Formats: sequence, C-alpha cells, structure tokens
Amino acid sequence: MIQFLGLHLNSRFAAATALGRDLTIWATKRTEMVNAATEPSTGVVEIPAAEWIRAGSYALQEVYFQLPVKARKPWGLGLSGPSGWIALDVAFEPISPLRLVGSEMLLDDVRRWLTADPRRARRINVLLSPKDYFRFVLSGGLAADVTSASRLGLLQTGGTQWSKSRAERMGLQINWLPPVFDAHAPTGRLSAEGIRRTSLPGGTWLVAGAHEVEAAVLAMGDLRKKELWELSSPEPDVLLAYGVDSLEGLTPPSEWRLVRSALAGQQLLERHPRQPVDLEESRLELEAAGFTVSSVRRGTGEADVGAAALAAIGSGLIRGWEQYYKHRVLE
Repeated sequence: MIQFLGLHLNSRFAAATALGRDLTIWATKRTEMVNAATEPSTGVVEIPAAEWIRAGSYALQEVYFQLPVKARKPWGLGLSGPSGWIALDVAFEPISPLRLVGSEMLLDDVRRWLTADPRRARRINVLLSPKDYFRFVLSGGLAADVTSASRLGLLQTGGTQWSKSRAERMGLQINWLPPVFDAHAPTGRLSAEGIRRTSLPGGTWLVAGAHEVEAAVLAMGDLRKKELWELSSPEPDVLLAYGVDSLEGLTPPSEWRLVRSALAGQQLLERHPRQPVDLEESRLELEAAGFTVSSVRRGTGEADVGAAALAAIGSGLIRGWEQYYKHRVLE
C-alpha cells in the first residue's frame, strides 16, 4: 500500500509520520534535536546545520523501517517547520548559522547579519527557510512554500510570486529567494544523497510543505467550516485560528494576522494571545468584525500529520480536501 510521509522540524525535535492511502497513521517517530543554542536577549535559536539534517533524516528513516517490509511504498514527503533562515553561497554551502526566528523579526535578523559584514551580501546565492534547507540537502531542489513566504510580507498581493519592490525595500535581492509553490505542489524527488541519509527509495517526491502553524491546522480539521480553534500545538503557546476564503471588504480585529493557508486559495486569521483568553469572547470579537463563526473548539494539531496530508493531496491519489477530511479519522 502507498504511504504519505510528513516531517516536522523545530528547535526541540524532529517528528515524522506515515499515513497510509487509507489515511490512517501507520508509523510515527520523534527524535530529539541536540546542540540548539538560544540567544538570551532575542530568543533566537541557532542549530548546527548538520544536526538539523541528522535529526530529520533519522526520524524519516525510523518511520520507514517501521512499515511492513512488503508494504513499503512511500509516494512522497511533506515538510513543515518554524520561521527562520540560512544563507548559502554559490557552492550551496552554508555561510550563516541556521537560525530559528519568528517571521516578525526574521528580516531584521537577516539585515543585522548583513550589516555586521557588508561583504557577506556578495557571497549569498540563496536564502532558505530551515525546512527548505532540509529539502535542498535531500533533493537538490530550491523551493519555498506560500504559507511561509506570506508571513514575510514579500509576496505580490494575492499571488505566489515574490514582489521585487517589497524585497528591495527590506534590503534583499530577489534573486536570493527561491521560487514559491502552493503547499501541496511537488518540488522534486529525493537525490542520491537524500536516499543515502533517509533510506527512502528513489523516486520519492517532496512537496512544498508548510509553516508549522498551517500544517498543524490541517491536522486539526477542515478550516473551511468557519470554526474558531484554539490549538496547543506545535508551539507551547496557544494559537487562535480561523479560516477565511475571502475578506470581502472585512477588516480583521486588532491583534489578528492574516496569512496564507496551506489549502490553496484559502487564508487564515491567527492570533497568539499574550495571556489566556476566553474562546467565546474571541468569537464575539470576530463576529463584531463581520466574520461568521459556526462553532468554537479546542484541540491539538500535529504538524507532521499535516505535512503528510499535503503529500497525500500532492500525489493526486487523494482527490482533494473533501475526500481527505471525509475519510481521515482525526485523533
């Protein structure tokens, strides 16, 4: 039977999941991320690039080996991870640390690094998010997904292309940025190096994947139902999330941010409360702004499961999100 793999990388662990074509979970594995260092003044986390690749590859290898030998047939892999960046030179070797930094601080963090030594800008070939660096090492493919890209505010309005003017205003050259894909779109296959590191078979596809928040939302349920969710994963802090297909002239309440969803054509309103909030009060806040909220609920969403779902949709074997949510039994 065909499987769809998902991998979630963050500062604490790498987690992998295998979904069968029946959309049940066949195998899971979580391995610790070691040697991460946190800057006390900023909260930015640096992880050795080699450790990032080791942990993710090991988790995938262990999930693959858990599958029954005669049934091992992974179609592809979806990735998810936090905001962050790493710079590669013309030989595609890292010339910066791999830094996990919130999307609100990310561009400032890159500019500080460039300002510290202006010669660095001449050496940059490409800037990648941490999960997209993992993709490059395993496949040789350069890609970004629309959910992570939209958080930087550098996309053309309503599109999946970088805005040259916005990038230049932020001190970035547009040729440093990889092409952007919808989250479910295939971006290439495992290379010989990826096969060696993960033990996955040749021909395994990698789809674009998603930011860890959007991947977790996919695992929790269908965001098109106009529900207001409180998620406790993938981060320790809670997240309030509400799916929208169009603002239609509406203005989100203050402290809510609009980002692109992992579902093509959809968007997500999200809020990270600074202190515990009442879900019903948040519902009233959205409704006062003109948004229809059908219900509220709490739960967790595992980003590795959401990443695997993107691989399932990208394969074309699961024909759309309606089929996925009809047959997927949500834990």
